[in-house]
Amino acid sequence: MLLLILITLLTAILALHLVPGLPQLWRKRCGKPDSHRFSDPETCIKIIKGEPFHDSLGINQLTLEESRATPNERLVRAFQIDNGFTTYEPAYGRQFKKTATEKLHDITHEGWSKIDEVIQDFASMYFEKYESQNHGRLDLMVEVVTLKVILSVFLDVDRDAMSDEVVTRIAENINHLWIQSKANSGSLSDDFRALKTDLKDVGLDWTDNKENPLNILLPAYETLWRVVAHCLVEVVFRPSANAEWLPLLEAFKANPCSENFSKPQPGQDRVSVLFLIKEALRLYPPTRRIYRKVHFASKKEPEVVAADVEACHRLPQVWGEDSHRYRPARWASANKSMHRAFMPFGGSPWICPASSSFGPMMIGVLVAAFASIISAGEWELRVRGQDTNGSSQVLDDQTVLDSSRRENAAWEIVRRSGEES
Repeated sequence: MLLLILITLLTAILALHLVPGLPQLWRKRCGKPDSHRFSDPETCIKIIKGEPFHDSLGINQLTLEESRATPNERLVRAFQIDNGFTTYEPAYGRQFKKTATEKLHDITHEGWSKIDEVIQDFASMYFEKYESQNHGRLDLMVEVVTLKVILSVFLDVDRDAMSDEVVTRIAENINHLWIQSKANSGSLSDDFRALKTDLKDVGLDWTDNKENPLNILLPAYETLWRVVAHCLVEVVFRPSANAEWLPLLEAFKANPCSENFSKPQPGQDRVSVLFLIKEALRLYPPTRRIYRKVHFASKKEPEVVAADVEACHRLPQVWGEDSHRYRPARWASANKSMHRAFMPFGGSPWICPASSSFGPMMIGVLVAAFASIISAGEWELRVRGQDTNGSSQVLDDQTVLDSSRRENAAWEIVRRSGEES
C-alpha cells in the first residue's frame, strides 16, 4: 500500500513538470499566485515598458514592439486586426496612434453636448423596453448602447442602420471571440465570419486588416462599456452610495464640459464627477492585466509576464485598508504613491491616447446619461447566480463587483414592488 502511494505521488510530481501549462493550472487551482504575474506598482511600470524589473535579469533582448505585440497575437487570430496594439512595425504603430489622437480631437471639437444627445437618444429608446417589462439586463443595455455610440461617433455608422438585434449580436460575438481566443480552442474563422457579416449589415466592410474597423472598435468598446457598467452600479445601486452623487451627475449632464467634470461639489467630501470616474477606473480597470513577452539576458528562454493592474489598484499598502471599497473621496487627498500606482490606461511608452481627458470624460457622459433614466428609488439591482441555488440577490454593501466577462451577464435591474406602471 505504501509503495502504491509513493508511486502515485511521484507520478503527480512528474506530471506537474512535464505536462505543458499544468504547473500554472495547479497554482491557480490551489489559490497560489502565478509567478509571472506582478502587482507591485514599480514592477508593473517596468513590465509595461518591457524593462527588467530586477537588476539580475539583464536587458530585454526583444524590441518594444515584439514585447507588446506577441501576447496580442491571439487577437489577430480572432479578429484579423492590425493596429497599434498588434503591430511589429514601429512606424505603423506611431501612425496608428497619431490617427487615433486626431480622431479624438475631431470628436471633441464637435462638442460634448452633441455626443450627450446621441447617447441619451440611444439609452432612452433601449430603456423603454425595460420599463414596459419591469425588468431587464443592465449589462446588456450598457453594452449595446455603448457599442451604438462608438459605431456612430467613431465610425460614422448611420443610426438607422443599427437595430438592437444586430448590435446585440455584434457585442455577443466580440465577447465570445475574446474568450475563445484566450482558450486557444482552435479555428475561430466561423465565429469571425458571423461577426463580419453583422458589421457589414451596419455598413462596415473591408478587405485589408489595416482597414478593419475593429482596429478602432475593439479598444474603444473594451475601454468603455465595462467601466461604465461598474460605475453605474456603484453610483446608482449600491446601498451606501452618497445621495449627492446623482445630483452631481445630473448637473454635469445639463452642461457636459471639462469644468463641470473636474469641479468638486461643495459638500463635505468635495467629490467631482472626475473622482467618480477615477475611482471606477481604479477598482475596475478596462485592462485587468497587461502582458509582455520578454527575453532577459539572464534567461535561456523568453517568457510572458503580466502587470496585474487590477491587483495593483487594490493594494492596501497603497490605497488604504478600504482599498476594495468604492470611495471617490479618496482622490481629494490622493498622494504621490497613489497617482503613480494608477494605470487604468496602461503606461509609457504606450499610454492610451484617450487617457488624459477624452476617455474619462466619455465614461462620465455615458454614466450620467444612464443615471438620468434609471431612478434609483424605483429600480433595484439583482445579482443572479451568486448562491448555491442560482437565485437572485439584491446587491449589498459588502459584495465586491466581479469584473470578469462571465459575471457581468448576471446583473439584472428589476422594478421595485408597488412601482409597476
